[in-house]
Amino acid sequence: MPTAFAGPASAAPDTAPHAAPHTAGSTAFPGPGQYLHETYNDHGDVYKYSLYVPSTYRPARPAPLVVLLHGCQTSADQRAASSLFNDVAEQNGVITLYPDGDAFDRTVNQQCWRGADFPGGETRGHGDAGAIAGMTQAVMGSWHVDSQRVYAMGMSSGGFETSMLGADYPDLYAAIGVFSGAAYDRGPVGCVGPWIPAADTAALARKAYQEMGSRQRVVPTIFFHGDADPTVPYQCGRQALEQWRQTDNKALTARGLDTIPQQPTRTTNGTTPGGQSYTVEDYTRGPNGCLAQQFWTVHGMGHQWSGGSPDPAYAKMVDPNGPSASQAAWRFFSGIRMGDAPCASESHGH
Repeated sequence: MPTAFAGPASAAPDTAPHAAPHTAGSTAFPGPGQYLHETYNDHGDVYKYSLYVPSTYRPARPAPLVVLLHGCQTSADQRAASSLFNDVAEQNGVITLYPDGDAFDRTVNQQCWRGADFPGGETRGHGDAGAIAGMTQAVMGSWHVDSQRVYAMGMSSGGFETSMLGADYPDLYAAIGVFSGAAYDRGPVGCVGPWIPAADTAALARKAYQEMGSRQRVVPTIFFHGDADPTVPYQCGRQALEQWRQTDNKALTARGLDTIPQQPTRTTNGTTPGGQSYTVEDYTRGPNGCLAQQFWTVHGMGHQWSGGSPDPAYAKMVDPNGPSASQAAWRFFSGIRMGDAPCASESHGH
């Protein structure tokens, strides 16, 4: 079973997957597609992951791939069920990978992704980011995935980890989504509980750009954050936006292209049928208004996934009355291909 990375750029990731995935079984899951449980061995750490393959998948036609990371104290299956992303995946022919952060005993970490807490610092090819990239590459080798349309997003701890992925693997993930997360930071995490961002944003932007190395490129990013989040303060999401804006601008400046402005070029206020108010900020660049970043503020929402399942079992994990983060993420991702494009699609639909 081939698992070597076949990305669009000439520079492949530094490390190939260490083992092919092993199917651990398939279980029924809402939706007509396949919901598989598999494992991945990374330097002796065995990670579990779930995979949704839509019923429309055909081996002759490459499919996009989305990697969705859960947060602390939750599992891959809980994130899949609560986010309802499988519904979006089925409607749009998207293969969806749900890595599980339980490669070893994480009683203390409560299934959190290690991110900046990885011993010695997490970098390309090391720590959870390396394992997640390896799982991604394994899926790409097992199924016909369009290497130009691979995306990653995560909630909470998964959002922190997604910022790491954006800097560590810009040649693998065409765009990322940081939901209730924080900026790229290889140092101690400073955005948990009541602590607002302490690290200098410009310094973090430089670090992320440097981490990209020869793979430096614009990484289009969508953000979701509740402005009443007590776990990862709203300011942490705003810092993540500014960090990625500055990091992307370094890549744009290196190409002699127009940069992304500090203020949004379009702001939209709305209210869902459930009565939840929200604000969407578009950050575009260039004469054609190319959408590079999008920030969703869900007013009054705490540390939850916006939209999602109304099942009471997931009441602490999601705000079902909020705008659907799953649908918004796919709309943002759907127009983005890796290639050499400096930012996302010019479509602005919410």
